Amino acid sequence: MPIPPSPHDPAEALRAQARRTAAFLVKARARDYAGRPMLMEILYPGLAAADPAALIAVAEHLLRRERQNPRRWFGFGGEISALNAKAALLLGRTLRRANGANRTSVC
Repeated sequence: MPIPPSPHDPAEALRAQARRTAAFLVKARARDYAGRPMLMEILYPGLAAADPAALIAVAEHLLRRERQNPRRWFGFGGEISALNAKAALLLGRTLRRANGANRTSVC
């Protein structure tokens, strides 16, 4: 059984901070995309006018494609593309949930 890392483990602290930073970047980018949908045209043509289901499908495709790309040993491979795709996925899911809530409240 592996020994859990101590709370003062610098490597674990760095990993935790990296997760928090990535989550912040994804949420901030999703807010940017919600405010200015034309920014998503850089990710995939026609994404600014797509409905939430199409937005989710394209974002998942972009993430799958990014995971299949070879990684470079020195970093800076696909981090930005992956963050952008995750932000589009988050926006699509948020819009889908908002549309579902609007649909159920009208009935």
